[in-house]
Amino acid sequence: MKFSIVTPVYNGEKYIAETIESVLSQAGDFEIEYIVADGGSSDGTVEILKSYEDRLKNRRCPVNCKRIDFKYFSNKDRGMYDAIQKGFANSTGEIMAYLNADDIYRPGAFKTVASILETFPEVEWLKGRHARIQENGTLISEGPCFLYDQEWLRKGIYGHYAYFVQQETVFWKRTLWQKAHPPIPSFKLAGDYLLWKTFAGYAPLWSFNKTAAAFRIRKGQLSSEMEPYRQEQRMIEPAHPVLGRRIMLFFAIQRFLNLNPRGFVMSTLSIIFFPLQKPLWYIDFDQENHPLKKKTRLYIA
Repeated sequence: MKFSIVTPVYNGEKYIAETIESVLSQAGDFEIEYIVADGGSSDGTVEILKSYEDRLKNRRCPVNCKRIDFKYFSNKDRGMYDAIQKGFANSTGEIMAYLNADDIYRPGAFKTVASILETFPEVEWLKGRHARIQENGTLISEGPCFLYDQEWLRKGIYGHYAYFVQQETVFWKRTLWQKAHPPIPSFKLAGDYLLWKTFAGYAPLWSFNKTAAAFRIRKGQLSSEMEPYRQEQRMIEPAHPVLGRRIMLFFAIQRFLNLNPRGFVMSTLSIIFFPLQKPLWYIDFDQENHPLKKKTRLYIA
């Protein structure tokens, strides 16, 4: 099994080394192809990329998996999703993902994904739990195992009326990417939203109950620009006011009454609000750490 990971970066010298280390340190019975797509940085980013290329070429960097192929390119692009598209166009692995230049994978993330895909070959894309870290890398919080209805994903509900799909925790098969042909370079901010909507037209998103990656909270990051993001969302997907308002009311009741999202009351509310919704499947782990499928009426496993 080979992972193809793409990191888009522009003037990211402050965090890029930590991001790279989180990829290269993944240990397991798989190969890693890591492509960093630099948008023509004017700081020390390219020098850092060159140093990692040299260290791997001269075997001065530990390799904890079968093989690591590290490569980078540096040229002007039309934004992060244009860079991501270019990176994937030069990739060859059967498992794909992208990681922004200030986020990090957690140890064991690739091994967990490989185990799930080997056990359940019908799974085409999957996501783990996420964490949030401060600028200096200190842990802020661990997120729960959110679950996702395929039809709601296809309609663009998540990230609009309900919680987001945390991009840094998502992996998918190349076969899904080839079927979907997602036109993400057309967008600067909401390319992930389009990607999930497009994927959902072909396959369900499987959540797994382990933390896969950490999102860094820092000043000036693109994800803080919510209004431009919303504008691109509206270009991608017209609003679904009836379903959307019902979903917003459902979560508003949970927050107002401070209900346990994993409790009986929330399960009952889910049946009342969404009587036709099918149970959601997800992946958990037994005592020996083997993946197994479970289903629930809840939105958090």
